[in-house]
Amino acid sequence: MTLSKSRSGAGLALLLLCTANFLDAMDVSTIGVALPAIQAELGMEATSLQWAVSAYVLGYGGFLLLGGRVADVFGHRRVFLWSLAIFAGASIAGGFVDSGPTLIAARLIKGIAAAFTAPAALALLLSVFGEGTARAKALGVFASTGATGFVLGMVLGGAATILSWRATLVMGAPVAILTLFLAPLALPADPQRTGPRPSFDWAGALTITPGLLLFVFGITNAAAAGWQAFPTWGSLVASLVLILLFLVVEARHADPMVPLGMFRRAKLRHANAIAALFQGAYVGFQFLATLYYQNVIGWSAFTTGFCFALGGVFVMFLAPRFATLAQNRGATGLMAAGVGLQAFSYIFWVTALGHVDPILLVLFSQIPLGLGYAMTYPSVQVAALSDVEDDKSGLASGLLFASFQIGGGIVLAAASAVFGAAPHFGWDPYVAGIAFVALLAVAITLLAAAGPRTSAARRPIYQAAE
Repeated sequence: MTLSKSRSGAGLALLLLCTANFLDAMDVSTIGVALPAIQAELGMEATSLQWAVSAYVLGYGGFLLLGGRVADVFGHRRVFLWSLAIFAGASIAGGFVDSGPTLIAARLIKGIAAAFTAPAALALLLSVFGEGTARAKALGVFASTGATGFVLGMVLGGAATILSWRATLVMGAPVAILTLFLAPLALPADPQRTGPRPSFDWAGALTITPGLLLFVFGITNAAAAGWQAFPTWGSLVASLVLILLFLVVEARHADPMVPLGMFRRAKLRHANAIAALFQGAYVGFQFLATLYYQNVIGWSAFTTGFCFALGGVFVMFLAPRFATLAQNRGATGLMAAGVGLQAFSYIFWVTALGHVDPILLVLFSQIPLGLGYAMTYPSVQVAALSDVEDDKSGLASGLLFASFQIGGGIVLAAASAVFGAAPHFGWDPYVAGIAFVALLAVAITLLAAAGPRTSAARRPIYQAAE
């Protein structure tokens, strides 16, 4: 019996895959609290400073579909190892940047590497854990580490900034390198193909990848430069043209990069919509609350990051249990309940602002927010992958992760627009921005509750591979 087949080997495999997932998610938010220190040392203008954060999301969201398909075609373990190595190298390089453009380039490369690592890691998990209960628990742990990495990214970033802002870029490298050394011992080798390798859809890759890149760029640029700026609307128009061209290519290709039939799967389609919207609402809230804690209350970067620690603890310990519950009793109800708790948290934050002590504001908003996130994140993954074959798991994972990233960009841009326009109407910008997030979360709750329902017995993701 090989190590990857043994119980200890499966445990090590899960640890390594979750570690990579944690690093990918953590890097989305970890640099945010270090921006003032970065600006002071590198002299970056405010308009370009936000790209230190956005470049990672640009690479991550733009290349996820390509990453998922490449993993399915060329081998999940092979793609996982190569992309994780590039992630580690870019992390180390980030510690030596000496200008804004080199910092943005390092962040972009890390985001692209994560776009290949994340779907490959989830596909590997599905191949390692073939039995129902084991796979359900593993998926719950995997989901919780991703959610925890994102939620606690600001906490870790704030702590690292005490030493140096460069530590926020480098701190993942030693962990990634150790994972690379151990991965060949635990992760299953890519199966030998008995037939010809599927042809790679280059036409699809060359239309959807720049299409998504331009879409993420346009949405992100809107938050900084506005919707009327040429780079914003020009990118979005070009993105629309490329995505429409991609759909034409896929409809005619013999072995498409993304079979259009994937979008006819009701559970996958519904889960992707909820993933995009609920993650976007959380990103919008996190952005505005961070500004409030630092600019209005005057808290430090570390204190601001620590405000989100309680929610991270809920996610860390409860998400695996909610994943098992979603597998046994269905994901739709949990998704609706989770987003409902988040909506309650946003409503409480808006109504309590200025009326309660800031510490109590953080405490009583983070409890339902963390609990809701712990319920929603793994439920979305369970629903998205519940009717997807193993040979399409990388692609389905890419679709799901792309929904998270792109949804975050869209809602953040919208919340930022409300925040910027509020003073012109005599509104408090923080109240207006998070009130928008709260109303959106209420709508997401209704959408989640209207999702497709199936019995646990019909979820092939948790049945042993034949």
